[in-house]
Amino acid sequence: MSDDDLRQDDETRHDGDLRHDGETTRPEEGQGGTASEEQRRREAVERLKQLRIADLVEEMLIGLVTVGYQKLGLTDQTRELRDLGDARLAIETLRAWIDVLARERGEEGLADLRSTVAAMQLSYARAAAERDAAADDADPETEVVGADETATDDVADPEPADD
Repeated sequence: MSDDDLRQDDETRHDGDLRHDGETTRPEEGQGGTASEEQRRREAVERLKQLRIADLVEEMLIGLVTVGYQKLGLTDQTRELRDLGDARLAIETLRAWIDVLARERGEEGLADLRSTVAAMQLSYARAAAERDAAADDADPETEVVGADETATDDVADPEPADD
């Protein structure tokens, strides 16, 4: 073997093999990476085999309760997060998914979730009432207009006025 042949052989060993995408890999990385990748794939498949969708749904419901309560903005710390539309959506989603979960695996373990959703509904009703009361206080004309309309219903012109 000539010096050039030895150099080329040495470069091939150190530079690695050309992959499909044009990149080179070192032989030890390619073999170790493939074995490791295959092992990770097998482990992921095994975890998926063991995963029950009912368990995943229950975890999602717990997360939805947590976020839903934050969106209710019941405390000074969460007041800035208040979004009653999101809170209502969380409550309605919880109610629907709890019913689906109950059909699939029975009521076992769902009593706590159901009572939590009931408490969220009550908190939502209170928060909505507070919001409505604050809106009424902020717009005093609403009450006056309502009172004027009732007082003048008998004498009001049935045709709308042209502006």
